Amino acid sequence: MKFSTVLLFAAASFASVQAAPTIQARGVDPALVPDFGVVAGTNPDGHGNCQGVNGIAIPCSCPPPRDQFIASLNANVAAGRAVNNPSIGVSFPTGSSKADQQARIAALLVTLQNIHGPGVGCPAVSTVYGQLQQQINALPN
Repeated sequence: MKFSTVLLFAAASFASVQAAPTIQARGVDPALVPDFGVVAGTNPDGHGNCQGVNGIAIPCSCPPPRDQFIASLNANVAAGRAVNNPSIGVSFPTGSSKADQQARIAALLVTLQNIHGPGVGCPAVSTVYGQLQQQINALPN
């Protein structure tokens, strides 16, 4: 009798776990991800280079498509580190403090520069993120 009760309880527990809704971590709010400020493929020079911020040459594939970038950023934030470069921690706080803004811009740059592997991505000058970082760093504490 005890064995059948335990078996029934185990089956009921398994069924309730199987029926439970899947809880999914929320991704970063895309509204907190600034536009790149550069369009991939701008002014190609015929040698695989295009124009980035201030006319600096960047790979024509940079910056990546926004949806691909957001997906990579979400993966990094969920992992708490750069998935393609695990030694680099990543956070994406949603506050408006200088420290929160600095952490977000750092997460954006790390994601951009490691989007395809460790150090395999797009340079900071393929977006305006470096300029935004300088503006944030210049803010008073």
